[in-house]
Amino acid sequence: MITGVAFVPSTPMLLPAVSAGASGEIESMREAALAALRRACSSGPEQVLVLGAGSVGRDSLANGFVAYDSGIGSVRGFGVPFDVPLDPAQPPGDHPHLPLSLTVGAWLLSQVGWPGERRALEIDPAADDHTLDRIAATVADDVRRTVLLVVADGSAARSEKAPASLHPDSAAFDSYVASALRAGSAADLIALDRSGAVEVSAQGRPAWRVAARACAAGASFDAALTIDEAPYGVGYFVASWLART
Repeated sequence: MITGVAFVPSTPMLLPAVSAGASGEIESMREAALAALRRACSSGPEQVLVLGAGSVGRDSLANGFVAYDSGIGSVRGFGVPFDVPLDPAQPPGDHPHLPLSLTVGAWLLSQVGWPGERRALEIDPAADDHTLDRIAATVADDVRRTVLLVVADGSAARSEKAPASLHPDSAAFDSYVASALRAGSAADLIALDRSGAVEVSAQGRPAWRVAARACAAGASFDAALTIDEAPYGVGYFVASWLART
């Protein structure tokens, strides 16, 4: 049972260790992301499930996802010797490596002090819609009260300096996403066009679809969108949904 959802960007800039010296815009986004997660967790969940895209072509993603009960994320690839456990209580040992999106989610959970169970799903960004919907059904079938922490970005083509350079459809794509998040509309997120997302290099669609499908079984949500920005030419959103009882 999905009791709440927090939607946050997958940028490593949310971690202060990475964004030292960045603009106040990032600090505001970080605070908004933490607030969204706290709001979602106010719904009384038994667990938090982090959803984020992972690596293309990994053998372990043959079924479209990898599930983690423990793991270690890292931002060492950004020149910062900083690691993040999925669960601070996990015993020392050889734990699997988390992709960036789940690393960001694990860090946010540590900052809000979530004391309960936490798990994570690494979703294959190349998975087709049938596979994504099958993953969502698995999430929805869990009878425990669950908050979803969805770590995902919009288009990466909002400016000439964006990772994918400027695309004329990127602003309209992100505007659609923002409207769906603001309205708490799982149906509108599900309807996001796959080919359109690829055109504007929007990496967030798979995680959004899984979350929306998991929420769509008759539930309605009180939604709040607090961030809709593209400071680096990438669409970043922060939103939270609380299930209406």
